Amino acid sequence: MLFASDLDRTLIYSDRFLKEDHVTIKAVEQGGYTSYMTLRAAELVQFIAAQILFVPCTTRTIEQYQRIQFFQNEVSLKYVVASNGGNLLINGAVDQTYRQKIDRELRQNCLPTDDLIKEFSKITTSGWIEQIKEADQLFFYCLIDRSKTPFDELRCFDNWAAKQNWQVSTQGRKLYLVPKVVNKWAAVKEILNRTGEREVFAAGDSLLDLQMLNGASYSFCPQHGELYDRYRQTSNEMALRFTDSPGITAAEEILTAVIRWTDSTPDPAMKPESKKEGSRFKEGSTVQS
Repeated sequence: MLFASDLDRTLIYSDRFLKEDHVTIKAVEQGGYTSYMTLRAAELVQFIAAQILFVPCTTRTIEQYQRIQFFQNEVSLKYVVASNGGNLLINGAVDQTYRQKIDRELRQNCLPTDDLIKEFSKITTSGWIEQIKEADQLFFYCLIDRSKTPFDELRCFDNWAAKQNWQVSTQGRKLYLVPKVVNKWAAVKEILNRTGEREVFAAGDSLLDLQMLNGASYSFCPQHGELYDRYRQTSNEMALRFTDSPGITAAEEILTAVIRWTDSTPDPAMKPESKKEGSRFKEGSTVQS
């Protein structure tokens, strides 16, 4: 059994999400940026990692992931998926075989980055984005001013980019431009092939997690974030499951569900129902206003 989970806004949270005054929290990342978990969620992560294969799956770069001290010092991890699936870390080191495979697929299947950014620059002249940054030579991200963002033009660019095998994702003030071959599910499948594991419980909050959530045996999403916003916009026509509560305590719900799922003799009423179909919310236009 394998638990594959997004980190930011799924298991860990910045201070702007700390609205619950009845929970005890701990800082899991400190420095230029601080993120938190509830104390209970941190304990559950440690318990799960000792029982089954727990794989953090993050869009963070390798350097950004390594700033999370909790996962460096307090949890024993063999595999980590970083760079949105573009890098696979094994015992803390980049697996070069996997990375070379991703680089080949990028060259063969996706529009070159220079051409993508040239097209994107046509809609960025009005000052709604800050400097575009490249992440581990795999994808791009930037901060945006949502009040100035030309969402109609961005949707048109999104549709064009999709035909070039690139995906656009907006998560709060962050905008991502990611090649479709760079995805978390591809890295998780690589781990499954190497370990022989079969069942996957996946958790995530953004459209960049959707392929992983659809591919997993079971999936669970927080009641907030990009996926939940789109869920509300599509008349609830999604097969994904969401937590009962939003915010930092959603992590506790997700982790509790994982423990119930892994119980070798579970109460059937407590074990998550197996998905009988994939999410009806398919990949496509990802831009929201």
